[in-house]
Amino acid sequence: MSEEERLTYRQAGVNVEAGNAAVHLLREQLKSTHSPLVLEGIGGFGGVLRMPPVKDAVLVAGTDGVGTKVMIAQELERYDTLGIDLVAMSANDVSACGAVPLFFLDYLVVGTLVPERVAELVGGVDEGCLRAECVLLGGETAEHPGHFAPTDFDMAGFCVGIASRSELWGVAKVVDGDVLIGIDSTGVHANGFSLVRALLKRHGVRLTDVLPGDAQRRTVGEVLLTPTAIYSPVLHNLGHACNVHAAAHITGGGFPDNVGRAVPRSLAATIDLEAWTPPPVFSWLANLGVSHDEMLRTFNCGIGMVVLVSPSDQLTALDVLQRGGHTARIIGTVGARTEDEAPVGYRGCLCL
Repeated sequence: MSEEERLTYRQAGVNVEAGNAAVHLLREQLKSTHSPLVLEGIGGFGGVLRMPPVKDAVLVAGTDGVGTKVMIAQELERYDTLGIDLVAMSANDVSACGAVPLFFLDYLVVGTLVPERVAELVGGVDEGCLRAECVLLGGETAEHPGHFAPTDFDMAGFCVGIASRSELWGVAKVVDGDVLIGIDSTGVHANGFSLVRALLKRHGVRLTDVLPGDAQRRTVGEVLLTPTAIYSPVLHNLGHACNVHAAAHITGGGFPDNVGRAVPRSLAATIDLEAWTPPPVFSWLANLGVSHDEMLRTFNCGIGMVVLVSPSDQLTALDVLQRGGHTARIIGTVGARTEDEAPVGYRGCLCL
């Protein structure tokens, strides 16, 4: 075989030099790695982190992606917010168990590796870690020519948190009479985008159109790319201020699936749907052709996290959440459940 007939990795579509350039850019810009717990971070074969001194420590892990929200970012060629979503989806899950996020690792796969785009995407992950108060300990960027189109990409990641075993939250601590506190979302977050995109296509909506009812006259694309709220720091503070029984991160499956996981079989949660007014983006989605029930089981409808506490702790909890920069209110109660009753029921209707 002649030298002209030999094939290189570069000719097959994988640019190792571009990958190295991306790592160099990331080393220069990542801030969440500046933690005294980090012994070895980005660039090695594995990240090394010192374990905090927690009595009877347990690790809590969660993993997720950002779904087809990446297609919105791809169309708008805006890549700085998706990493925040990526961290939020897993860090919020870990925090909903009563754990404190320790570190995050990301996986990014692209059709063609453009160092500046990778740096922008992973820079968003770093920003998410800063907001979650955890470390971006490492990650992987892969180039898949022939599998992904040149401008295509996808992201996934996982978060590991730590807690004292006795301080974990969950269904075992929930009792009859507990109240549900709903913490506002920042918008659609990172769930339900297959339905969102189907609605956009059906009605010929452009991402550059102004969203009806938006006070800031932002475009549809701007509103949809608003990053997911990260609740980790305020939930950590909440756990120290009062006795949190359980929490539910409102993601795919909406209220029925996620709040349903936070209550035991003998009890049911009743949510007052008139306790808050969903942001305009949810009214807009409903008016494009989504039923009331479908809204509740697909989207967060303006409530990104639900926390369950005893009535005696509700005022303290609301104060902690407000001081942490979040808007929250009582949205329901926990009561006895009959044999044929669903784990989550409703009073009233969403104001859409």
